[in-house]
Amino acid sequence: MSEEPAGKKARLDWGLSDPTEPLTRKDVIAFQKEALFRALNKHRTRAASLETQLGKDHENLAQLRDQYARVCATLAVLAAKLSDLCKDDSEAQKVCDSIVQGAETNVSKVADQLAVLFDKYAGHATEDSNLTSHFHALEKSKVALSTHNQQLQQELEAVRDHYQTLIRLYDREDSETVKRVQKIKESRSESDEAKALSEATEAAVNSANATQDNVKTGASGNTHDEKVDFISHTEHDLQVQELSNQVEALRNTINDLESWKTKREDEIMKLRTELANSTGNNQEQYPDGQLDRDYLMRRLETLTEENTSLTHANESFLTKFQKLVQDKEVFTNKLTSEFQTAQDALKKHNAMLEKDLVRIRNTRDEMTGKMAILESQRLKSELLDDLQTAMNLQKDRIDKMESKEVEISKDALTKELQDLECAYKELSRLAHKKYTDQLAQESLLTKLNIEKTKADQKYFAAMRSKDSILIENKNLTKNLAKSNELITQLKEIERTLQEKIESLIKQIHLHESNEKRLVDANKNTSSKLMDVTSALSKSKKTIESLSHERVGSVEKISDLELQVHSAQTEVNALKLKLSHAESKAAKLHEALTSSTAGDTSVIAEELENFRTIVYCSLCSKNWKNTAIKTCGHVFCDQCCKERLAARMRKCPICRMQFGSHDLLDLHM
Repeated sequence: MSEEPAGKKARLDWGLSDPTEPLTRKDVIAFQKEALFRALNKHRTRAASLETQLGKDHENLAQLRDQYARVCATLAVLAAKLSDLCKDDSEAQKVCDSIVQGAETNVSKVADQLAVLFDKYAGHATEDSNLTSHFHALEKSKVALSTHNQQLQQELEAVRDHYQTLIRLYDREDSETVKRVQKIKESRSESDEAKALSEATEAAVNSANATQDNVKTGASGNTHDEKVDFISHTEHDLQVQELSNQVEALRNTINDLESWKTKREDEIMKLRTELANSTGNNQEQYPDGQLDRDYLMRRLETLTEENTSLTHANESFLTKFQKLVQDKEVFTNKLTSEFQTAQDALKKHNAMLEKDLVRIRNTRDEMTGKMAILESQRLKSELLDDLQTAMNLQKDRIDKMESKEVEISKDALTKELQDLECAYKELSRLAHKKYTDQLAQESLLTKLNIEKTKADQKYFAAMRSKDSILIENKNLTKNLAKSNELITQLKEIERTLQEKIESLIKQIHLHESNEKRLVDANKNTSSKLMDVTSALSKSKKTIESLSHERVGSVEKISDLELQVHSAQTEVNALKLKLSHAESKAAKLHEALTSSTAGDTSVIAEELENFRTIVYCSLCSKNWKNTAIKTCGHVFCDQCCKERLAARMRKCPICRMQFGSHDLLDLHM
């Protein structure tokens, strides 16, 4: 209890100003940030402890479930045995059957019903009184132990709160920002580190007064360094004396606790010896029956647990199989419908595209044919124009030749004219023949070009249709491969599910055979269990008679000792606080009377800066004890709650939204 905390955490460089200077805005921001960090660390450690406690609670819950299953199995065996004894009584038979089948879940009610039936059919008058008295004694001891457990838990909570406050105070006193606000000069020496650790034990009630005193002493230190050193020395002496007094008080409490621990250990040893003697007597009376009963009960419990676990596993597998079958049917139906709709849509789209392609190609062929014909006609007209011009030139030449005056005889002229006429006719005939041959060749050439263009277009159209058909075939083959792969996967899933179903059916048959064997073993052990219960009732009577008087005396002694111990600790703590307060007040009075007052204006400025740090900026009357996690600004709890109640959910400084879950408690 008197050990100091483990190694210190690494110090952060907050960039604080000199303690002899007034507080700055940067100091205030660093102070608020570190207060938030301390609060977050506190909540984090609390969350970790709660997680560990939750894990332990889960383990305890599992143990309680096991114990509950064992008790239910024992009651079921007793009910099965009593059902054989009370066959004539129909109501008792119904009660036993409901207990065996597990219809009743209230264990206390079932135990009372079995106790009544057991007293009626299998009990004796002399043994019943002893059994009931033993039961009442056990109940009293249970109540005493529960009260003692509650007291111990309360003490544990008090010790936990004490150490948490100590840890929080250590964190505050290790803080550079708190020291800066309280005007404490830091140094790297070991004496100042010891001083920071000693200040962790100051009370939370006197923190405000101590802070104001430190502010005053820091303000006067601007002009009187010697007086500041004197006051710090007196404070150091006070803290050393407080620590020594606390160490003495802790040693006294440790000695008291060790003496109380030795007394309790002696009492526990006595109780264990008495219990061992009583159990030894019971084992001497009934050595074989008890062991046989314990073995059979353990065996029965394990088998029932295995049976229940296997039935649960069987039910879970059956539900999973049914769900998988339904999912399979839904998936196959959905897949086939989607595939069919997609295929029909693609077929319709392809048919429409093919019709449009045929129509476009026909119009293109018609247009190309018309263009070829128009081009051929244009060439013929040009050729006719050339011939006409040639004929006109020849006629002009003939006219010119006729107009010439030639001194030729008429006979020669006529003969020459005839020859010229014959030659002209022959020339015109040959020209006409060549012209007709040229026209025939050109028409044939145009026809062949037209046929060639048509053939080329048909070829390219066939090639394009071939490409589209190949692409369509590739797509269809891909779809077919995917569908085949999906079908194989579904078949594989179906095969695995079929294998699982077969294995589950085999497990069900095996469990049924195990259950039949367990029922037979139950019938055999139930007869032995009744003998064991009778022996157990006799042993309980002896134990009850020995422990009845002891429980009352132990209860009274423990209550008195606890009261005395708590009163003694409270008295010691009060005395220690009183002595600390008196010595501190005397030394501080001497220090203050010996020192003179400093500059009043500097003190006033320091006090005003301290109020801006400590008091709420909204109401200026309450301490800052609540921070907004979204922006980091600090106000009092009352102002934050009033703003939330008035639906003013914005920070007064930065206008950032916040809610009730964004508030964080601070301890300044």
